[in-house]
Amino acid sequence: MERYDAIVIGGGVTGLAVAYDLASRGLKPLLLERNDLMSGTSGKYHGLLHSGARYAVNDPEAAYECAVENKIIKEIAGHCVEDTGGYFVLLDEEEYYDEFKRGCKENQIPIKDVDVGEALREEPNLNPNIKAVVEVQDAVLYAYRFAISLGLAAKMNGAEIRTYNEVIGLLKEGRRIVGAKVFNKINNSVYEAKADVTVVTAGPWSEKIMCMANVQNVKMVLTAGTMAVVPRRLSKRVINKMRIPSDGDIVVPYGNNSIVGTTAYVIEDPDNYTIPPEDAEFLMDEGSAIFPMIKNIGFSRMYSSVRPLISVGEEIDTRKISRRYEIYDHEELHNVEGLLTAIGGKFTTARAMAEAISDLVCKKLGVKKGCKTKETKLPNPVEVLSAEQLRKSGCPESLIRRAFEKKGTIDEELLMNALYVLIASFLW
Repeated sequence: MERYDAIVIGGGVTGLAVAYDLASRGLKPLLLERNDLMSGTSGKYHGLLHSGARYAVNDPEAAYECAVENKIIKEIAGHCVEDTGGYFVLLDEEEYYDEFKRGCKENQIPIKDVDVGEALREEPNLNPNIKAVVEVQDAVLYAYRFAISLGLAAKMNGAEIRTYNEVIGLLKEGRRIVGAKVFNKINNSVYEAKADVTVVTAGPWSEKIMCMANVQNVKMVLTAGTMAVVPRRLSKRVINKMRIPSDGDIVVPYGNNSIVGTTAYVIEDPDNYTIPPEDAEFLMDEGSAIFPMIKNIGFSRMYSSVRPLISVGEEIDTRKISRRYEIYDHEELHNVEGLLTAIGGKFTTARAMAEAISDLVCKKLGVKKGCKTKETKLPNPVEVLSAEQLRKSGCPESLIRRAFEKKGTIDEELLMNALYVLIASFLW
């Protein structure tokens, strides 16, 4: 039976960040993901690297977390970030303007007033009826590039990553979780892996994993959010409506597209839900209030993801539930040793979340090594992996040649994205 210092369940951005953080401290983690990396919530977000401004008024803890991580991610993962900047534009709720600016100041979020005329010259597709503009430090974070860079960094530091390996049970000795029972979907086999600590980073599926340990009183609110893709880049910057966070108030320039988002509705099962038919019309109306031309262009597609939010009392208003994260130590809370669960948070705060989890893992294992991830630059897979390394990993020669020969051509960006997929497929 294989043994590790820690088993990390879930191959989204948080799980990858945890595997990297633990490995960078000299531990041996095993990450298990039931499908492909980023196949859940992390792979279906809108691409925003939050400045924190969105939450400055009604969720200051999350706002501060985002503001701190915004700077760190820009520094350590520049190859994954397009530092676009962002505008908050006032359309109708004029009383919110002063409240918004005060919230940003209180949470140390840099902002700058921009003359409306200047903003319209910079972003000519904006609604010309905007009344005020505030500039923030939002950016675009390319999700898959960031995830694969985290995974590569984890791998380079000694972590093991297994995709299509689904946890079907937890191993117990008394009140301690000592590992996981795993179904390998690739060869249809079942095996056991043991570890001193098991960390659940399974997002909306975390409750299912906790139930395997008879932990049933950590409740989450699962909210699905729909996003719509406009097949044209409408702006240089991320554009937010300056109002209390609600549905349909952001447009993110993502590559050559624009993402209009999002909605929020409570669901029961993250594996079985559908996009409400009214979401298309709603997002069209809200998005075109920012960029009127969206009505002429239309949407090329729609997609959705499920947010695992922390349940607080009886609160069911999805926009009032905090976007902060929590780390649950089940030894203290439920008398179950060796099990930790991470819930909540944002894509932007995944690294910080991983640092907090890893600190707790090290404390439990008596390892006195601090976090390195906040100042260590992530590897750029395209730069650090050679064609020869991909050959050794089993990648077909024809695919390697096709990708690398496109460097410096008009199709370089397209093929570089394909190269990230190849790296994920052949190195895990």
